[in-house]
Amino acid sequence: MKNIAYVLSLLMLTLMTACSDRKEYVIAMSQCSEDIWREKLNTEMLAGTYLYDNVTLRVASANDDNVRQTEQINGFVNDGVDILIVAPNQMNTVTPAIENAYNKGIPVILFDRKTGSDKYTAFIGADNVKMGRTMGEYIASRLGGKGRVLEITGLKGSSPAIERHQGFADALKHYPGIELVAVSSGTWMQQSGRKAMEAMLDSVGGNIDYVFAHNDRMALGARQAAQARGLAGRIKFIGIDALPGKGGGIELVRDGVLDASYIYPTRGDMVMQLAMSILEKHPYQRENLMKTALVTKDNAEVLLMQAEEMNKLNDKLNMMHDRVNMYLTQYSHQKVYLMMFIIILVLLVLSFVAFYRTIVVKRRMREDAANAKLVFFTNISHEFRTPLTLIADPVRRMLEADNLTTQQRSMLCLVRKNVDVMLRLVGEILDLRKIQNGKMQLTVSRFNLSDSVGQWVANFAPLADSRDVELSVDCGHDINIEADLYKMERICYNLISNAIKYNRKGGRVRISLAADGGMARLTVSDTGIGIPRDKINHVFDRFFQASAENRGGTGIGLAIVKAFVDLHHGQVTAEANADGGATFTVSLPLTQPGETIVEQPDAAALETGDSVPADIPMSGGVEMMTAQDDGERKSIVVVDDNSDVKDYIVSLLSAHYDVKCASDGREGLALCVKYVPDLVICDVMMPVMDGLEMCRRLKAETATSHVPVILLTARTFDDQRAEGYDCGADAYITKPFSSNVLLSRVRNLLNERMKLKNIYSGAEAEEDKAADDPDTRFVADFRHRLKEHLSDSELNVETLAAELGLSRVQLYRKVKQLTGSSPVEIIRITRLKAAEQLLRTTSKTVSEISYDVGFSSPSYFTKCFKDYFGHLPNEGRGV
Repeated sequence: MKNIAYVLSLLMLTLMTACSDRKEYVIAMSQCSEDIWREKLNTEMLAGTYLYDNVTLRVASANDDNVRQTEQINGFVNDGVDILIVAPNQMNTVTPAIENAYNKGIPVILFDRKTGSDKYTAFIGADNVKMGRTMGEYIASRLGGKGRVLEITGLKGSSPAIERHQGFADALKHYPGIELVAVSSGTWMQQSGRKAMEAMLDSVGGNIDYVFAHNDRMALGARQAAQARGLAGRIKFIGIDALPGKGGGIELVRDGVLDASYIYPTRGDMVMQLAMSILEKHPYQRENLMKTALVTKDNAEVLLMQAEEMNKLNDKLNMMHDRVNMYLTQYSHQKVYLMMFIIILVLLVLSFVAFYRTIVVKRRMREDAANAKLVFFTNISHEFRTPLTLIADPVRRMLEADNLTTQQRSMLCLVRKNVDVMLRLVGEILDLRKIQNGKMQLTVSRFNLSDSVGQWVANFAPLADSRDVELSVDCGHDINIEADLYKMERICYNLISNAIKYNRKGGRVRISLAADGGMARLTVSDTGIGIPRDKINHVFDRFFQASAENRGGTGIGLAIVKAFVDLHHGQVTAEANADGGATFTVSLPLTQPGETIVEQPDAAALETGDSVPADIPMSGGVEMMTAQDDGERKSIVVVDDNSDVKDYIVSLLSAHYDVKCASDGREGLALCVKYVPDLVICDVMMPVMDGLEMCRRLKAETATSHVPVILLTARTFDDQRAEGYDCGADAYITKPFSSNVLLSRVRNLLNERMKLKNIYSGAEAEEDKAADDPDTRFVADFRHRLKEHLSDSELNVETLAAELGLSRVQLYRKVKQLTGSSPVEIIRITRLKAAEQLLRTTSKTVSEISYDVGFSSPSYFTKCFKDYFGHLPNEGRGV
């Protein structure tokens, strides 16, 4: 079914893309600034894309900022655009960025302005030299060859400003009677033209005939400056651009504000056409000069009328383009909807055909899988019964002996307890098999259910106390019932044990019993981890586990509960509590019509004292078990979530080692970081944090990276063993384990660590040698930092610990375990050895040397020197 859907989706995608195999192009344009001239250009460029449905135009403006324009160009290059159009702010400032794009194979079109490099694909713009020359000749003709002229250039360093000035100056050379009185630069903005004009008027006075500004905006600003001084009627102003529209240069000429202007065409359509010719490998010219014309009062009106007509045509073109886009979008959507409708229809037909078949197959697979599991577990259970019986009986006989020590009796009780638990699990599996085969029968007796439930609950009190769970029961008045006493005990045991086992520390378990309308109703409610609402209906399925936190269970306990309740013609339900936890309710009839009533012992006679499963820890949190011995005993941390296994390991180790315990990886890690033990024994499969993660973090922590770790686990496969060693484990022992092997491995690891300690303590000569071992690097780093501060009399353990990123206690324990000496001792010995070297190789006095190696008192230095070397500092000099 999945393959069919995949093929149909692929077909749909192919159909949608088959009609569009043209290459998509991204054209990027970097504008040096933002003004009405460039806005007109951008509009024309956008209109130019209407002719190409495979083009995306990206425009960025630098706002006259060279650094910003460089960043924009580099950004376009990094994005991998297909072609780059640049109007450089100045000739040389963005040249490296443009050359970088060109060198990377991206075509570059320079528009309006040039750079100081020849690395570009094409140029398109007007002839700025010709413009300047034409305006110079126009002024000369208007003045009759005599007069005084001012020039306001564009942005200094930009190619239009340079070229227009060059053409203007060349034209005036032919008219000796015309004096170019002053030249000032602006920034192409109107305000810059006004400031330049004011400065020149202050400098040369008001006896001026013409002002040539390199664009209309600066010319208008210059006229405003002259007008403010009452000179606007005497001086004439000309500019360049001659933009159409309100406030444009053509209108200014028509209204007499400017005497003349020069059309500098934008022609975004030509720029787009040139870009597409380059992209599509069509012939093109490298240098492209656009046609220009002089605008005077004589032709300004006509040009404005032409521009107005052009604007109307552009508006209509934009409107038509929007409509075409709308129609194309609607058409595309309709095609997609049609294809989707066809595909969905086909999928629905196929799904309907496959749905019934899938249900049948899954149901059969679930039944086959459940039966296979049950058959397998049943076969294994039969094999377990004989050896478990052979274990249980000798243990029981041994417990009857009077000469057992306390430790022996404790271990035998532990064996008997776990054998009983295994026998109970085996019995549940066999019972489940009987129920499936329809061979399970009720043995009905009449008994007081209230008393029985009270006794069963009382057996769980020690377990609840050890887990810090509040256990309460309300059995009401006496309720007599006809039922199978053994099966009722199993129902209560499974519900109550689950409520405690999967509860939280400080949680509550409430058991209530009531009778109403011929039915007995038993309710068990807890505040534990709860059951997801989407899984609540499956909790009674065989082998079902609601979450990973239930991995300690078998998934058959609640299935047994439901089966036994069904045998009693009753009903069991499960509900998720709103505040966490779950509530199980068992409803049973008070009588069992048609069943034979037999005499059965009271519930108290049933062996429920061992009902508490062994895998539920009898103590929570972190325990400390420390044998009484001298201060040189090695410390070991044992981490296991099974309290029996943990207690057994402690009993093996406590006679010779100081033992600290934790119930999960997080507690164990915190304990190791706090106390820095000599060795860690850790289980792998634990809640909160498993042993592999704990081992990995121990080896990554500077304070504990040297501590040996033994993984003690039931995971026996080679890849699991390799995973343990990859996490940094020093030993990997599988369960069931031999106590002799464990004790031997502990001794060997501690002895190996002692040998390393001896090596590290004498490793002063190797301190600068590069090593892969983190402990070797740590010792070398410690000695290196110590030598750096050797002359500092204020040096102490706190200073070194801070530099190494450890606490004072962690540094002390790590250095002590690795070298056998405390940090204070190493500091003192290092200073004395350095002093002894200086005494042999220099002529410094004893006092000078004592200060050089960090002693604050020469007398104290002399005492320490004599205690360590056996003679005074001066006794051996010159020998």
